Amino acid sequence: MKRGIYYIIGLNLIAFAVVLNIRYGLGVAAFSSVMYAISEIYYISLGTASIICYLLFVLIQCILSKRITLAYTLEIPLSFAFGWLIDLYDYIIPELNFNIIIIFICFVLTMFITAMGVYLCVKTDVVLTPTDGIVKTISDVFSIPFSTVKNTFDISLVLITVLLCIINNTTLYGIGIGTILTALFIGRIIKIYEKYYQLNF
Repeated sequence: MKRGIYYIIGLNLIAFAVVLNIRYGLGVAAFSSVMYAISEIYYISLGTASIICYLLFVLIQCILSKRITLAYTLEIPLSFAFGWLIDLYDYIIPELNFNIIIIFICFVLTMFITAMGVYLCVKTDVVLTPTDGIVKTISDVFSIPFSTVKNTFDISLVLITVLLCIINNTTLYGIGIGTILTALFIGRIIKIYEKYYQLNF
């Protein structure tokens, strides 16, 4: 029961933070940059774009680990559920009209919310979101710390987003100072949680 509660909290924290980052206007979180660009370029909801990317991440996990496990299979229905959750928060969270200082402070706090959501989902070891699942798979396959892979993966997604926008001859959707900050610091914040906040079930 405790594990399930933490897991649900983690999922909601991530979805909540994804939408908040969009509202701040400083650039979306690095790990959601590709999804946001796809939603803007092809005029589909952020949740739908997330589902498409998540299913691709599940496929990559299977290829990297050279197997199809129950954990990977369960990420498929989770991809749809999480995509719908993002669309729900996108619907209920209003536009934010704060001054730039308040926006930046809120953005920094949201990075900690995002990192906590990721940390809870990973540590409860129920079903990872495909974004975290692919990071964990890379971490396991190549024996690299999760937080290190998370940083590298987020930066890679930003580069893919830039390339996607250039190919489609569009503006750099969602890319801003906030995107760079999340790419650099989300993994490091997770590392802090790993060191100082231990979950026991």
